Amino acid sequence: MGWLLMGFLSAAIALFALLYWLTSAYLLHEVDERLRGEFAEFHAIGRTQAIETIATLSRRDIASSRPYGVFDARGVRLAGNVSTLPDKEDREPFDYTETLNEAGRNRLAHYRGIIIPTTSALRIVVGHSIDEVRHFDRTLLDTLFAGIALTSLLALACGVVLNRYANRRIAAIGESAREIMAGKLSRRLPLRGSHDDLDRLTSIVNAMLDEIERLMGEVRSVCAGVAHDLRTPMTSLRAGLERARRRAETPPAFEQAIDVAISQADVVLNRFSALLRIAEIESGSRRASFRAIALDAVMRDVADLYEPLAEHRRVAFSVDAATPVQVNGDFDLLFGAIDNLVDNALKFTPEGGAVALGVRLDGAQPVLTVADDGPGIEPEERSAVLRLFYRGRALENSTSGHGLGLSLVAAIARVHDASVEILDNEPGCKVQLRFAVHARN
Repeated sequence: MGWLLMGFLSAAIALFALLYWLTSAYLLHEVDERLRGEFAEFHAIGRTQAIETIATLSRRDIASSRPYGVFDARGVRLAGNVSTLPDKEDREPFDYTETLNEAGRNRLAHYRGIIIPTTSALRIVVGHSIDEVRHFDRTLLDTLFAGIALTSLLALACGVVLNRYANRRIAAIGESAREIMAGKLSRRLPLRGSHDDLDRLTSIVNAMLDEIERLMGEVRSVCAGVAHDLRTPMTSLRAGLERARRRAETPPAFEQAIDVAISQADVVLNRFSALLRIAEIESGSRRASFRAIALDAVMRDVADLYEPLAEHRRVAFSVDAATPVQVNGDFDLLFGAIDNLVDNALKFTPEGGAVALGVRLDGAQPVLTVADDGPGIEPEERSAVLRLFYRGRALENSTSGHGLGLSLVAAIARVHDASVEILDNEPGCKVQLRFAVHARN
């Protein structure tokens, strides 16, 4: 703040000094131009006429402010009220002073003069009082000093006010920040509604805090989901081992207990593997392997994999991928996303139902669709089913699973700049992946 105030004062002083110099120079220039204007009148004047003219001009009422004097070649005054011939160059304006007696009091008068040489070997001094110019300069200087002082006080007052205002804002922000660091993640930094720089910065920080709170909520949800989801297989694993220790007496019984324990451990490992895969995808590290991918070809590959399963379950299976569609992405990730969507569709479609796969261009936007005529997903649950471990209420007890399939699809969609849309297929569910236009090759 001190450096800012000093810079402001320096700029104000420089501005006022420039204004003073320009004004003073302009006024003296005007006087000099008037003096030079006398040159043409007196340069060619004769000796007698010059003496008479100067004598007449010296007797005027304004003689004290416009003095004249005529001198011979030796510097002897012949007429006028200029007492001595100044030792100055001809034709160049100069400053000089005269002592005047006014009402019995001597006064030093300041003049701007010029010496005009004549063709009759005379030298005429023409003067012009600059007392008013000097008085104006002093008045202007006093005004400028007063302006600088007033500006300085105003700048100082503004600096103090702004400093106190900023300190209050910073204190309020600091108090809120300390509460947030103490664990109150729902607290936000205060806004004044002034839309100034500090308000805009505070809005950005608040948006960041919103995102942090959301992520922390997701972390808590994931932790709770992991604990809840793994409790059953871990409980079964421990109970089986406990029963084997108490009851098993023969090698086959021990082998059966070990097989059950291995299957339960595999369930746990598979769920951890799915979580690690989601974490890897969301880290964005797979973007380095992105290249032009034929989305229609990936869809047909997945369809070839699941067509026998659809026939076995007596589910009508159709693929509409006739239009070539390219996106910029990772083949394995896109295959995994379509694989999860098709697996879910076949899992929830009853016997005699239908599953339809499609890839198309909506204008310039690639769109991938997987539709079924199963139980569908309620509108209020369509955003929730993309979260980790969430399963629709209608499906919780109908099929096996641990609520990670659509979470994996959502993670793959995010890393490919695609959006996941869950729509009503009337009946059933239609899931669409809309890829951003810039994701095309």
